[in-house]
Amino acid sequence: MISVIDRGRVPSYVMEGSRGGVMSRVGVDVGGTFTDIVWVDDDAFESRVEKVRSTPWSIGQAVLDAIDKIGVDLGGTTLFVHGTTAGINAIAQRKGSKVGLITTKGFEDVLEMGRGNRKELYNYLWKKPDPLVPRHLRLGLDERTSYLGEILRPVREEEVVKIIGTFKRKGVEAVAICLLHAYANPENERTVGRMIRELWPGVPISLSHRISLELREFERTSTTVVDAYIKKSVVEYLDLLAQGLRQRGFAGRIYVIGHDGIAGVEEVKERAILSVKSGPMGGVAGSILFSKLMGRRNLITMDVGGTTFDVSLIKDGLSVEKQESEALGYPLLLRGPDIRSIGAGGGSIAWVDPGGLLMVGPRSAGAFPGPMCYGLGGEEPTVTDACVVNGIIDPHYFLGGEVELDADLAAKGLERLSAKLRLGLHEVASGILEVARSNMMMAMREILLGQGFDPRDFFIISFGGAGGIFACHMARELNARGVIVPQNPGVFSAWGMLTMDLVYSYTRTFYRSLHEADMELMEEMFAEMENEGVQRAKRDGIEEKEIVVNRAFDMCYEGQAHYVEVPFRAGRTKGAKEHIEASFHALHEAKYGHRLEDVPFIVNLKVKVVGKIKEMPLKQLQRSRLGSPERKGRRRVFLGRESVECPVYERRTLLFGDRIGGPAIVEEPFHTTLVPQGHMLEVDEFGNLIIVSEVDHGIP
Repeated sequence: MISVIDRGRVPSYVMEGSRGGVMSRVGVDVGGTFTDIVWVDDDAFESRVEKVRSTPWSIGQAVLDAIDKIGVDLGGTTLFVHGTTAGINAIAQRKGSKVGLITTKGFEDVLEMGRGNRKELYNYLWKKPDPLVPRHLRLGLDERTSYLGEILRPVREEEVVKIIGTFKRKGVEAVAICLLHAYANPENERTVGRMIRELWPGVPISLSHRISLELREFERTSTTVVDAYIKKSVVEYLDLLAQGLRQRGFAGRIYVIGHDGIAGVEEVKERAILSVKSGPMGGVAGSILFSKLMGRRNLITMDVGGTTFDVSLIKDGLSVEKQESEALGYPLLLRGPDIRSIGAGGGSIAWVDPGGLLMVGPRSAGAFPGPMCYGLGGEEPTVTDACVVNGIIDPHYFLGGEVELDADLAAKGLERLSAKLRLGLHEVASGILEVARSNMMMAMREILLGQGFDPRDFFIISFGGAGGIFACHMARELNARGVIVPQNPGVFSAWGMLTMDLVYSYTRTFYRSLHEADMELMEEMFAEMENEGVQRAKRDGIEEKEIVVNRAFDMCYEGQAHYVEVPFRAGRTKGAKEHIEASFHALHEAKYGHRLEDVPFIVNLKVKVVGKIKEMPLKQLQRSRLGSPERKGRRRVFLGRESVECPVYERRTLLFGDRIGGPAIVEEPFHTTLVPQGHMLEVDEFGNLIIVSEVDHGIP
């Protein structure tokens, strides 16, 4: 599918004023059901978007299939940005490396002990996931470093030699090294790493001080182990991908989505953990750009794909972040956008539990066999089948008509549920959609109300293949301000990847009272982290003039477990402590509603090195002369318990200023937007669909 900017009726995303001589770029997002690709040419103002079915048995194959299908010359493409699931798949399928853990003697059971909290407080059946390293492969060294960084007992070579021998005999494939207080002084860890490289060349090694220089022994150990566990899978995948791209003529740079930006391939090979949160980041990045361009500073991002529902928040133009994250129950010391995910999407399977209740998800039909209406052997009804039965999705226009859906097969699956529930076919289909929406609402309320945010301050920005089907009903139920559906929402995450900068983040624990902290020592530590980040950015093709460095402190009152991030400008010395203290008190009061007179403590020093790769403003659309677009057709749609003759519009024909009253359906090849009764849709200058409730907003 090609959409060319011609100041006419076919809108598209374009990039103007790109940096670094970038001519064209490709973004690829691998999902559980579909793999999305976006190609943009900066100079020709041309973009192409496509979808192919994901290939779970070989995720790289779907990426190459997408490239072949979109049909562009990779020889002229300079940038390839990719969100990969190689790491998270290795954890989910338990197909990672056999890892041996070296830690300080007496701390071999940190992974087993973990924390005393429960993820699901009232679920007495909940169990922590089993450690990725079994007890017999967690071995301790008789070494010790104090929390202030003093080496109390050095590493003895004979102990390391003995451990290596044990690992070799037991078939260990990767080694994780996490020694006590290595964040304060990693010298003992460096020694162990050096010995292993000399005595066991070629074995993958993950050193905790290269992964994270933060306190919290359990989380730091868990993060290091996960890195070692997925490293081989990630490296092999990236090598095969690079080979496939070279065979297709690509000679540019490959970047991978990390937890807070994109990173170069070599960086991800060294720190495979960066790729674990790769999946939903693109949509968040694209939403941040929209927030700035549209002046809508508070957004709820809602990504409904084939397998999962991902939700996050943008407040005052910035993503709401978490200090820590997790991967399938394993804690990670990775900071980044707070993204909550549940198993709810177009492929989520509908079923009846033993008590006779209709349930949806978390199991998904995936790409193969997929929903029953795909005709590929699926035997369980899904959300997509319900949409086909109720007329929301046109079976003749799925993927722009490339795939013909079988409405009879969709109905056949729902008939079995209908018999169990003693409900009509369309009632069951509506029930499936309501249950799926209810599951999504729980996650959305948790991230909003659970953190004290008022939904009335937010718009929902909806994307993913199924986002537009649910967004308006959810906004109304949540009492949000309205819904934004960007252009090409079905591939929005892949497009969002192309808006991201290269980011290298560094955090180092330096626990001191602010009044006792040595500013000169902290300056040296900041400079060391900055220098490493700048050198890595240059290695990954960023010119020095395009590199921006940001400093910050994590601070708290003594005894607090959560931190406030306090920005700090480099080079400030006179009155620096007074300025830092005043900033902390003000930020703490803004976040928590109170301040104390106590002296604050510094917990971590933080550096973020940003390599500016591009700028991607949106092309504005031609204004509509009439304000009411031509209908594509009409069809009968079942909404809840009602049957409605619904007008249908083609998205690509809509212009700036066009208005559509609900009920209505707006179709495009990879997405369907449902405008319920009592809602008004208006197209803005960037081609976004802005949908609000006429009752709540008093629209005439």
